[in-house]
Amino acid sequence: MDKNNPKISVIMPVYNVEKWLERCLDSIILQTYENLEILCVNDGSTDSSLKILEKYATKDKRIRIITQENKGLSGARNTGMEAMTGDYFTFIDSDDWLQLGTYQKFADVLKKEDCTIDIFLFNGLIWVEGKRTKDTGTSKIFGVEEWGELSNSRLKSIRQHKNPMHNTMAVWNKLFRTEWYRKYNFKFMDRMLAQDRLFSAQTYLATDNVYVYEDYLYGYRSRPESMCHAMNDNVFHLLIICDKVKEVYKQNNFFEQSKYAYLEYLVRETLIGVKGCRDDLRTPFLEESRKRLNILIPELEEERYKQDIRYELSQDILHLDGNTLREKYRSLWI
Repeated sequence: MDKNNPKISVIMPVYNVEKWLERCLDSIILQTYENLEILCVNDGSTDSSLKILEKYATKDKRIRIITQENKGLSGARNTGMEAMTGDYFTFIDSDDWLQLGTYQKFADVLKKEDCTIDIFLFNGLIWVEGKRTKDTGTSKIFGVEEWGELSNSRLKSIRQHKNPMHNTMAVWNKLFRTEWYRKYNFKFMDRMLAQDRLFSAQTYLATDNVYVYEDYLYGYRSRPESMCHAMNDNVFHLLIICDKVKEVYKQNNFFEQSKYAYLEYLVRETLIGVKGCRDDLRTPFLEESRKRLNILIPELEEERYKQDIRYELSQDILHLDGNTLREKYRSLWI
């Protein structure tokens, strides 16, 4: 790898996003850093998304279009990872956008720092579609203070994080070193909702070389009609992934120190499911979550648990019916 000019593979799954796709593509091809491989995985789109990709590919030879039958977000990401040839790789959702200096800032850090960077983590803003005020329309992806003191070194381990499951589990605000990744070859679970949580848990615990960069480089669009907000039977995927993350944490001797963070994670996924699923699935989904809480809570120290800010939330999950729970937390942005 040429540390002064590393090749970056940008993996972008595309499925019926004609409304936002051009803005996303513009934010990539106009990057000030040019050594990019742009892998656009057309995942069986039925709108004009493919035509838009083809139009852009005629203008920019860095764009490679891979068309496949619909395999879902996880399948499209896996296809991109199989095809990538870059020294580093990264993901972008096709309804989101990048600041124009994103990859140049990464390249500058890589050139400057005398260290191995396996995961480069950068900050961003979440834009909630339909909300327009500063207070309710946007929120930051993570707080750098959660990673501890950054002045001595920005190279961190997830084991140092104060709350390792709080706003760190997405994959679209990271670059991964390909040679390091190939030793593990983690994959996204096929057609699973929230599978980025598991991928992040696996990759975080496979390295101590996470570089934390605090600048806001990514714009994430949260849409009511997106997959995470229009759940059917796949709502149970949220809990399956919770189980998988817990298993990975236990295998890596990380669960004991992170079990209160895991409580927050389980509570958050439960509320996402209760708010987003069909009415007839709300009660059975809630019952499945309660089974997991009833296993987890006895493992917590009673006094610390009762002082935890998730205490009220978890107790409501245990004791309120699904519709009441949904109404109580309807306005809570998670």
